Amino acid sequence: MNGRVVSFTWGRGLGHVSRQIAVHSELRGLGWDSLLLTERAQRLIDDYGFTQTVLPTDADSLVGEALHGTGPAVDHGLARAMVTRVLRRDDVVLHDVTVQRELYDQAARLGCPQFLVHRFQRNRPDPPDWVSRHTPAIGTIYLLGEPGREETAHGVRVLGVPHVVRPLLDDRSPWPEDTRALRIAVVAGGGGHDDAPGFLTAALHGIREFARRRHAPADVDVLVLTGPHFDGAVLVPPGMPGPVRVRPYLGPAYDVYWHADAAITHAGYNTVQELVRSRVPAVAVPGVRDFDDQRVHLKAAACPTMVVAAAEEHAIASALAEALKGPAGTRSRPVTPPARAANGAARIALDLVASTP
Repeated sequence: MNGRVVSFTWGRGLGHVSRQIAVHSELRGLGWDSLLLTERAQRLIDDYGFTQTVLPTDADSLVGEALHGTGPAVDHGLARAMVTRVLRRDDVVLHDVTVQRELYDQAARLGCPQFLVHRFQRNRPDPPDWVSRHTPAIGTIYLLGEPGREETAHGVRVLGVPHVVRPLLDDRSPWPEDTRALRIAVVAGGGGHDDAPGFLTAALHGIREFARRRHAPADVDVLVLTGPHFDGAVLVPPGMPGPVRVRPYLGPAYDVYWHADAAITHAGYNTVQELVRSRVPAVAVPGVRDFDDQRVHLKAAACPTMVVAAAEEHAIASALAEALKGPAGTRSRPVTPPARAANGAARIALDLVASTP
């Protein structure tokens, strides 16, 4: 009889949510049930049809991390009671990078098998050592982007897997069918981090400068995705050569990158992997994070259609011209969508099922 996998998604951005959806979608295909505990309600989880329960969290809710929470201190007794209520002895727990304290502690008390999905973080140069010191009940680490690696270190099983890419539910275009202008997607990182307003301003100024530099001025149709947690302002500069549409969120029925002629991104892990899948010409403007390193993600992706630029309009304009290449200003990639390749989500799901009694 198949079981249930329980995960916690840290809600400051969409990275944890997106990866967990990818893995849990594969688990669902294998006949397993899912429960996602979240730091805040996520529309993306609802769109994929998964059950979610919001836990009260703050700075002390994560094991071994100095990350800030969502506000003043919360009642951890309530969080413990909620986890105790929903977690069953026969559940399997899958963490994604961050480890939620109440979930980890209760799973350890019940003896639930625990696994950790991990991608590069500056504060964890040795993930097995970190696990052995902070979360010894976790038996397996899945290292993203390191397929073929398999070892036991510090008493922890380490399995390298390909990168994880969340599946889309459809391939609709967010642009009108009759658009003849250059379609450019501008995507803020992490669902709307604090540095998103500056990035978006630089990107829009860069697009305007790019259009001005061309021998034949280009009309553009810009789609700005701020992220559902964005609470700043998007300042559209005067003189933009075409419409600028601003949306906080587009559901998984839309394939933004495949239908774009170019993209400008803040270079988060999941965005980079989605850009690699779509092969759209892109400008990456790496953001600065507490423990993350966007440039590491870019280097690991080794995407030939991506150009890295500073968060400055002239640098972005030059990078956009380089990414597009050629006077026509149209997509320089195959006209047919790439085949869906095997990815890390499937590898994780299959191994988790095989490793669970």
